[in-house]
Amino acid sequence: MIKKRLVIRFCCGGLLRFLSHQETVTAIERTIRRSKLPVTYTQGFHPRVKTGYSQAVPTGVASFAHYVFLETETEVSDPVKALNFSSCFTLKAQKAWYIPSSYTRIDNLIDSYRLSLSLPKERYVPDSYDSELKVSKKTKRGYKEFRAGDVFKDLTVTPLRTVYMVKYSQPVGSMVSAEEILKIFSKDGTASYEGVFVFVEEALVKGKRTSDILDEIGGIRNVWSQ
Repeated sequence: MIKKRLVIRFCCGGLLRFLSHQETVTAIERTIRRSKLPVTYTQGFHPRVKTGYSQAVPTGVASFAHYVFLETETEVSDPVKALNFSSCFTLKAQKAWYIPSSYTRIDNLIDSYRLSLSLPKERYVPDSYDSELKVSKKTKRGYKEFRAGDVFKDLTVTPLRTVYMVKYSQPVGSMVSAEEILKIFSKDGTASYEGVFVFVEEALVKGKRTSDILDEIGGIRNVWSQ
């Protein structure tokens, strides 16, 4: 039997944004199990859903771009509806694509994420940004430094009445905490999430939205959304 390749785009927000990547994976897998989708499972005493997940985003960041790669025995008419019937309020399937069997890894369709921040004007000054500044990321072996311009790419700032809307892209290989850019923009050089909202808008590959590429690969006939 030829397996069907299914890609699901999930959003995860609310208190669930504080889950680690592995805890988010567990929550999504439980939703898939409860939905009764005809997905493929691993063999053995403790079978698990055969899945592939997009790369992790920093803990504490809401995301509209959790992509999940599945195999199904048959096509389902509306997988988004089936998943959301079984999901919790802040973990929802947004869109689904059946794609050709030649595509075997979802991370081939993602090389960066596009993030958005809202910053209160009374505490932040985006004009202070300097692409040559150093930012750091905590790793298992200590801290790794990056040049700000290599981490916060295609940065734009839009002033609104009470906040600045800041958008930037981050390569998946150098995802650093939003605290690093908050320190750069902050008037006193400290990072605080008070009044700040940060979320992942979309995944990208070579500057193009992953969902747009999946639309082209799967074709409009094979797309469901909510």
